[in-house]
Amino acid sequence: MAEIFLILGLIVVLTIFIVWPKLSLYTLAFLAPVIGWSLYWKNLILTPIDLIAVLAALAFCLRLISQSLFKVKNPIKLKWPLWLPFLIFLAINCLSAFFSVDPSYSFWYIARWLLLLYVGYILVPYNLIDSGKTLKKTIIALVLSASIVLISGLLSLYGQDWSDSFFRIRSLSILGVYPFGENHNLIAEFLNVGVFLVLVLRELAKSEKSKKIWDIVAILMAGGVILTFSRTGWITLILQVILYFGYRLRNKIKFSSFVFATLGILLILSPLLWKMYQLQQENTSSTENRWLLTEIAWKNLQDKPYFGAGSGQFVNLVADNVRFTAKYGAPLDSHGVLQKVAAENGAFGLAAWLFLLAYLFNIARKALKKYYHNHPWILPLFLAGAGGLFFQFFNTSYYKGKVWLPIAIALAAIRLLEKKYESKDERKN
Repeated sequence: MAEIFLILGLIVVLTIFIVWPKLSLYTLAFLAPVIGWSLYWKNLILTPIDLIAVLAALAFCLRLISQSLFKVKNPIKLKWPLWLPFLIFLAINCLSAFFSVDPSYSFWYIARWLLLLYVGYILVPYNLIDSGKTLKKTIIALVLSASIVLISGLLSLYGQDWSDSFFRIRSLSILGVYPFGENHNLIAEFLNVGVFLVLVLRELAKSEKSKKIWDIVAILMAGGVILTFSRTGWITLILQVILYFGYRLRNKIKFSSFVFATLGILLILSPLLWKMYQLQQENTSSTENRWLLTEIAWKNLQDKPYFGAGSGQFVNLVADNVRFTAKYGAPLDSHGVLQKVAAENGAFGLAAWLFLLAYLFNIARKALKKYYHNHPWILPLFLAGAGGLFFQFFNTSYYKGKVWLPIAIALAAIRLLEKKYESKDERKN
């Protein structure tokens, strides 16, 4: 009976997404950080956001089929963002699956993570964002979800012993479930994205009062990142802030002023820096754990240098490492996307991944050069996506929607700007 109600519910949601496709986009954005709840059906495990992504992709495909059979008012003109670098990376993953000790699992991993990633979190959102209004609503949905993450984190401080060196913003349990994941790094990585999405809305605001309100929200969210005492969160935020103000103030501020401002900020943050030092003194096992994971990745790259062990096999490599299991227990996935890709897909896979990153960087560089002067909001939009992606050099969300959806939004924003200026040029001619 429960399965029947579940199937009926999915059919209803699918129908809604077919009729109102943009609702699937906003739902996807709002649920982006919810990775702690899982839905189990036989051997399939999906988080709510992945289920929404599947339904959104299915609804999108059904609309494409219907417009090929019937005449519709506003047909979808399908675009394929990042198709070349992603296709290369996907092809390398498929080749590595052939050489895997368990090809069937590796191919399933590719379908479960990489194909869903591209179709559900890049292709569909990119094509659904067809106007500035839709773009802004999608960003607002992400900011709302980031705000809820921040509030839940602040609530987690209640009841903690503040004299304990380990007090920090943590994931909040709701009925025994951690909706945003159990690790504080999962809170930090989404807030790193949220800070700069707030700054996008700040740039788009028309009144000075609205801009000040968004400034306050951005400061609070940045404070949330700091209070997680996540090393990666701090590093990411520092780099984002440097790039943000460095680009905005280039040729407008003297180097000496920048140095004094930096020293002043460090002085203000000195109590927090001392707190971080205390945390890391007591957290050496975490550093040793990650270093050992890196050693496992390096050893496997040496053993299988070209195509690696196969997609999804990193946890098995860790499980086979007696030293890791004896010291830390249950095996973990790689805490770093470069180590994971190197171990699972070899040198060819690593080269394909770096090509994808270079491709994205080049798109952002060209867009900033061309559009920043008239549309300064694209800078924080790029930094939001870049922050989530950079975080994965030290974390495990590399193929998840909350990392790639902001990137798809940024790519869609570039397409809208290109379309806007192309139409202006056509009118001039």
